[in-house]
Amino acid sequence: MSASGTLKKIDDGLADGEAAIAAFVLLLMIVLAATQALLYNLSSRFELELAQSALLHLEWIDDFLQKGTLWLAFLGASLATHKDQHIGIDVLHRIFTGRLHLLMKMAVALISSVTCFFLARVFFSTALGAQERPFEYELLTSTGQTHICDGSAQLVADAGLTRQDLFCGARYYLEMLGAPVETPVGALQLIVPAMFLWMAVRFGARLITTTLLLIRHEDDPDEGGPTIPGVTL
Repeated sequence: MSASGTLKKIDDGLADGEAAIAAFVLLLMIVLAATQALLYNLSSRFELELAQSALLHLEWIDDFLQKGTLWLAFLGASLATHKDQHIGIDVLHRIFTGRLHLLMKMAVALISSVTCFFLARVFFSTALGAQERPFEYELLTSTGQTHICDGSAQLVADAGLTRQDLFCGARYYLEMLGAPVETPVGALQLIVPAMFLWMAVRFGARLITTTLLLIRHEDDPDEGGPTIPGVTL
């Protein structure tokens, strides 16, 4: 298998993973929204204490639904770039043929990759810079204030707080990657720079495959028709 074929196969496999994640997030959003609505009706109509207590423990659902929508949007955008279904003006694809067509595709892939990379950097800095540590995520120790995930179990218990072990585990690995976050919402917000970075990699891979076609004097399999469905002039 050629290098371009290998890259395409890897990209196809990763795209399947993205689609699976998007489907899981959508299904989870539907289940959580339905559960929240059911508990709200039971609480308001029948005044069930169990339903009221459950709603108090599920206050995070609204934030999750909001960020889940963001995840679906950017996963969909990434899948659109994989299938060449993002919005584009494909008039140049009809005008240029042969080597000029490949050169044009290389230029588009290069510009798109660089643009997505810098957007990823901007949104990453913005996401980290805009984070604030809420009171319920803060502990007071003998050396000063610290995050609830960094404190001992005894300190957390003495403060009357509850630590979210799943978030703390994710926060630990994100911090190792240079992305310290303060809250679960802040962690979910990182989908924006992450997907921009992934789209930059995807366009970079497309640049490589197109360059290989040009070097080997091979024809572009997408030539002869609109390769980017969208606005056609």
